[in-house]
Amino acid sequence: MGRKAMILAVAVVTLAACGGQPRPAGPAASPSTSTSTGTGTGTGSGTSPRTRSPAASPTAGSGTTRAGLADDVNGDGYADLVAEFGPADARRLAIVPGSSRGLVPAKGVVVPPETFTSWSLGGGTRADFDGDGYGDVLGYGAPQGPEQVQGPYLLWGGPGGVAARTRPTPVRLPVASGPASYRAVAGDFDGDGAADLAVATPPKQGGLASDLTLLYGPFTRQGAAARSEARPSPTGADFWRMTADDIDGRRPTALIVHQGDDGEQTSGVLLTAGPDGLARTGRKLNPGMAVAFGDFDGDGARDVAVGDDGSRNDEPGYETEPPSVDRTLTVYYGNGRQAAFKGSSGAAVAGDFDGDGHDDLAFGRADPVPGGDGGGRASGRDGGRVSSRQATAPKVFRGGPDGLQAGTEVGGLGAATPLAAGDYDGDGDDELAFVQGDDDTTIVVTDGRKVLARFGTADVPS
Repeated sequence: MGRKAMILAVAVVTLAACGGQPRPAGPAASPSTSTSTGTGTGTGSGTSPRTRSPAASPTAGSGTTRAGLADDVNGDGYADLVAEFGPADARRLAIVPGSSRGLVPAKGVVVPPETFTSWSLGGGTRADFDGDGYGDVLGYGAPQGPEQVQGPYLLWGGPGGVAARTRPTPVRLPVASGPASYRAVAGDFDGDGAADLAVATPPKQGGLASDLTLLYGPFTRQGAAARSEARPSPTGADFWRMTADDIDGRRPTALIVHQGDDGEQTSGVLLTAGPDGLARTGRKLNPGMAVAFGDFDGDGARDVAVGDDGSRNDEPGYETEPPSVDRTLTVYYGNGRQAAFKGSSGAAVAGDFDGDGHDDLAFGRADPVPGGDGGGRASGRDGGRVSSRQATAPKVFRGGPDGLQAGTEVGGLGAATPLAAGDYDGDGDDELAFVQGDDDTTIVVTDGRKVLARFGTADVPS
C-alpha cells in the first residue's frame, strides 16, 4: 500500500507508510496493512506486520476505498498523487491518477482557482470522509470570491476522481475559527474505520492556548461530522501544526501536536491512539518539524521519525538550532528504542520502496524553498520561517529488522525534495515521488534507487 507524508510549500501531499508482500497488480488487489494496534512509541505489539486481504465493497464509514486505499480518489485500486503545483502565490491543486503503468499525468486534473485556491495540504490529506468507498482530499484555502472564507475544505472523490470544477465543501467547525484551523489533519483516532479530523480551534474558555478539536466521521456531504469534542491544548500553549499517522482502515492512528513556532524547530507531543481515542497527554519528542510514521523494523508496531526540516527563525540571535536538533533525524521505535542520524535536513516521506515488509524513509532537501517556509508548509501563519542555508541532498534510509540504516542518495535524481509515496502502479511496493523547481514544478518518480519518470505542470490538463 502506498504511504504519504509531509507537506511541501511548492507541492504537497501527505505522510507515513507501509508495504508488504507482493500482490497482484491493479484493482483486484488490496493494500498491505499492519495488524498491530500499537501507534507511536512504546505502545502496542504487532502480529504479522504485513498482510494483504481481498478487496471489499465499500461500506459506509469504512474509511477505505474499494481497494482499501485511502489515496485512491477514483476507486480503481491504484494510489493517486495529490499535489500543489506552482509557486507559493499561485498554487494549483492537482490530482494525477495511478495505473498499471504508474502515474498518468495526461489523465490528471488541475483544480482551477475559481473552484478552489489551495494554500496548504495537511498531513493525512487523503481519506474516505463520507464512507462511500472513494478517497477524498482535505485542503486548506477557499474558492475565489470576496465572501469566501479560508479554512479546511473537502474535495470529494468518485468514479471519475475529484471533479475539478465542483466547489468543495467547507468543514463545519463547532466553533468560529481563524487561521489556526488550516492545520486540520485527518486520521482514524478511535480506530472505528471512519476518517476523523483534528483541528486547532480558538479556546472556548479564552486565553491564548488553542483547543484541540476532534471531529469524528463519517462526514456528511455538507461537511458535518458525526460528533465532536474539544480538549485543551496538548502542548499547554498555542499550536497550529499537527501530523497524523496514515489511515489504513484497520488501526487507530496516532497524532503529533507541534508546539507553536516562529520558524524555528519545535518539539511535538506524541498522542498515542486506541479504541478509546487519543491519549490526552503524550510524549514530548526532540524538536523537528519534519515527521513521518512507519514500521521501519517490521515488528508490527508503529514507529515515528522526527527531523530538522531546515527552516529557521529569521529574528537576530535565533537563526540557529542546537547540535541535538540541527541537521538531525531522530527515530522513535514502537518497542521503546531510539536512534539518531546526523547530517541531513528537509522533508520526510515514508514508504516500503523495495517491498521487503519494512518501511523505508526519504529525508532531506537539495534545493531550499525560496521566500520562507523552509519546512515545506504553506506560509499562512508562519511569519518568520526562512530556509536554512545548510540544505542537503535527500537520502533514502532503508528499513530492516534492526530499523533504519544509514541513508543513500537516489541515482540520477539531482536537486529535489521528497514529496510523497504510493503504490502508483499496483505492483505491491511503493514508488517515491520528489519535487523539483519552484515556479514550473517537476515531479520525479523513483523506486527509491533510480528515476522512473518525470513530468511537469504542463503535462497535467488544466
